[in-house]
Amino acid sequence: MAVRVEEAPVTQAAAAASGTWRDFAVAISLTNLCYLRVWSELLTYRRGDTYLMKSPPGPTELAAVMTNVVLIALLLWGLVTFARKRLSIVRFRWVQAAFLLFLAVPLNALREVSAHHFPYLKSPMFEVLGPRGVAALAISLAVGGALAILLFHRKLSSIASAVLAIFLPFCAVTFGQALWNIAKYQAADYAPRALMPPLPIAKPSQRVVWILFDEWDYRLTFVNPESGLRFPELERLGRESLVASQALPPGPETPISIPAYFTGRPVQRVDYDGPRELQITFQGAAAQSPWSRQANIFSSARELGFNTALVDWFHPTCRILSGLTSCEWWEMPLQFNSMGHTYWQQLAGQTRSLFETTLFSVFGQSLAVRQQVDTYQAILGRGIAVANNPTYGLSFIHLPIPHAPHAYDRRTGDFTLKNSPIRGYFDSLALLDRTVGEIRRSMESAGTWDNTTVLFTSDHPYREAAAIDGKWDPRIPYILKMAAQKAPQAYSNSFNTVLTQDLVLAILRGEVSDPRQVAGWLDRNRTR
Repeated sequence: MAVRVEEAPVTQAAAAASGTWRDFAVAISLTNLCYLRVWSELLTYRRGDTYLMKSPPGPTELAAVMTNVVLIALLLWGLVTFARKRLSIVRFRWVQAAFLLFLAVPLNALREVSAHHFPYLKSPMFEVLGPRGVAALAISLAVGGALAILLFHRKLSSIASAVLAIFLPFCAVTFGQALWNIAKYQAADYAPRALMPPLPIAKPSQRVVWILFDEWDYRLTFVNPESGLRFPELERLGRESLVASQALPPGPETPISIPAYFTGRPVQRVDYDGPRELQITFQGAAAQSPWSRQANIFSSARELGFNTALVDWFHPTCRILSGLTSCEWWEMPLQFNSMGHTYWQQLAGQTRSLFETTLFSVFGQSLAVRQQVDTYQAILGRGIAVANNPTYGLSFIHLPIPHAPHAYDRRTGDFTLKNSPIRGYFDSLALLDRTVGEIRRSMESAGTWDNTTVLFTSDHPYREAAAIDGKWDPRIPYILKMAAQKAPQAYSNSFNTVLTQDLVLAILRGEVSDPRQVAGWLDRNRTR
């Protein structure tokens, strides 16, 4: 009896200790899986992925995610330990329900990672189900999950704990790989290509500013805009410009259209080849060609005696193209690159990113949306400076609007729009119109508007247009205001805008100088 009496507390203590360590194992496994998307972005990127990066993930990001996993695991472990000691079995069921509800975070991370192989788990789902269908699906999943938690919380929590325990070794994998990457990290050469020195005497006779609005749709702007939406700046611009109504883009997306614009050759496909190269397959060509070795509009303009400037978005053109006197570029806002730069910013940003996507956030605007706002304002500011600098004979400005994510609220005039991935496009169109007016007024104030040829166009139409009204149109806007032009000129023949490089060079050479000559040039070349 004495032996049994002495053994009982020891056995209970051992059982309690075992349960405590089991809780910690479940907590750290759960937390590690919550950061699955972050781990994937930091550890599994390939050489091709570095093409779109300002720089690859480094020790700062890796140290932050390891700290986050440990701290949150300790917090969850402490809460569960406290609940086990203080709560009755009846009240502890609410802890089990909260645990099951929290599983939405790692499940969302799994969805984000799986979307790389199954794109319809992300924004393309809107094309299939539409905004209402996606909302109905989300509500159905939420209601079904809530009912399952209420009715089967005890059994489900046991199953979930067992599954999480199985994934415990994954913590060793992620932490081990992170420590290895930190130890062997070397900053790669992501510096821009050397710029050309300014020409001492830049030609002042001709000057072109080419402004590209990303994903600008012709139909939704000029044919079927949202009811009540007006574009006063575009209407004013159209009264003194050549306006093409049948302009077709060089390609269906930015990675194809921009190289086609800059080389003047139709592009069939592109492949990212590390941070400093893009491999292009031109239409009709059997082999790929490095973009960096192709003649481009800037090198051609340089040969004509013009200084050139590029203010770009998405493509890291400053690392690739030659012939530029000035070049700056900004990367596309994603969850990976919008969480901050310092350790402390990453620490907070990584955790916040667990509760949002690029387009949606429980906090209202996601980090990627805020990054889009900062990027737009930075590009616009630099673009205006370039457009008003008469030393540049050719300037190209690539603005990230009306491309998603949409942050501008046309009703308030502020960047406060939240969680509107589809119909927010119309707000971005309103911002586009405001931007056209802002650029114009700055050039008028600087005295450069009248003596500059300004082209406003796009790289492709809105790819989610069918989710708005079931329609899709391949056309893009093409508005060309020639220097000193004061009267409108309509152009209704169909042409592919890949011709723009040759047209701009013809303008710089003085071969085309008024809108009628532009129309004639397009007629002669549009069937090429």
